[in-house]
Parts: sequence; C-alpha cells; structure tokens
Amino acid sequence: MVRRLTAALVVALAFALAGSVSLVPVTAAYADPPSAHIRDSIAKAAISQIGKKETGNNYYPKAYKISSAILRPAAWCGIFANWAWWKGGATKRPNMTGSGTNQGHWATYWQKWGKAQHRWKPISKKSTAPGDVVVYGNYPDSRHVGVVVGVKYDSHGNVSQVRTVEGNFGDKVTDRGWRKIGSMSGGGAKATGFVSPV
Repeated sequence: MVRRLTAALVVALAFALAGSVSLVPVTAAYADPPSAHIRDSIAKAAISQIGKKETGNNYYPKAYKISSAILRPAAWCGIFANWAWWKGGATKRPNMTGSGTNQGHWATYWQKWGKAQHRWKPISKKSTAPGDVVVYGNYPDSRHVGVVVGVKYDSHGNVSQVRTVEGNFGDKVTDRGWRKIGSMSGGGAKATGFVSPV
C-alpha cells in the first residue's frame, strides 16, 4: 500500500511540475534543424571571402578549386557558389564535370540543376533564405549567380530585400549589399529565382 501511494505521489508531482518546468532538455527543444545550420554556414563562408581577388585573368583563389574537375582559370561565379555550399556542408551540389553549359562552372546550369532537383524557387514567389544561390537570367543563357547571405521580410511575410555575396563580380568576391527582390540584376540579366542547398 505504501509503495502504491509513493508511486502515485511521484506521478502526481511529475504532472504538477510539468506545468511549470520543461521536462525536455533545453538543447533539444531549441536546437536549430540541420538545414538552418547548413544555411548559416554557407552564408558565413561567403561573407568571409568578401574582397578576395583574382590573381590573373579568371585565376580565382586556389581555395575554391575543391576538386580536380574544377577548371582554373574559368569564369568563376558558379565555382564560388559551389565552394560556399561545400564549405557550409551541403551534400548535394551541381556537378562540376561535363561540357559546355551542363556543369556547375556555368551560371546557366544552376537553374537547370535546381529545377531537376526540385530546389528551384522562382523570383515571383518572393521566397528565399540565406545559403540559396540567386540566378540571373534563364537557362540556357543565365549570366551570373551569387550566394544569398541575408533576407528582410515585409508585413505579409514575403521577402522584400536580399543581400548577396558574389564571386567574379568586378574580378573579386563582392558584397552586393541589400537590394529589393524585384530589382536584382547581375551579369547583364535580371534575377529569375533561387536554388536551395537543402
């Protein structure tokens, strides 16, 4: 009888405490999902490179050549974006081998790859997040890509402004600053959408 009463008291006490004290460890309750960590790491990697310059005509910094398939020299905005995703821990990235526009060296391939992977977000949706790659122009004639490192929202929850860091913009890694999502342009083309790393 005493054991039953003791067990009942323990259960009652647990329920009473549950109303005022969380029984879930704080680290588990407030931990970021893995995708948020990857996005944050990509943005930080891109920001860390602001100001890095070419050492010759399209000879981008050697650190961005993360595999033997990556060409150097090359037009390198796609190479920089691929490096930022790799550095941030994205496990799926555009293929850096192949020929012509069908590989990640080329800005034009990012849109095609994003659509094939169901990771493409058209600019009209006004939806992006840090770590995404912004694409300027449409396949097969995309002109440039950059890494989203910050977003601001309007009162309806839509993205209103985007901050990007872009490789091979002025022959260096450039912070393009905050721009309205509907008026972003690069490489002579308007932004058409975003590719998600997760």
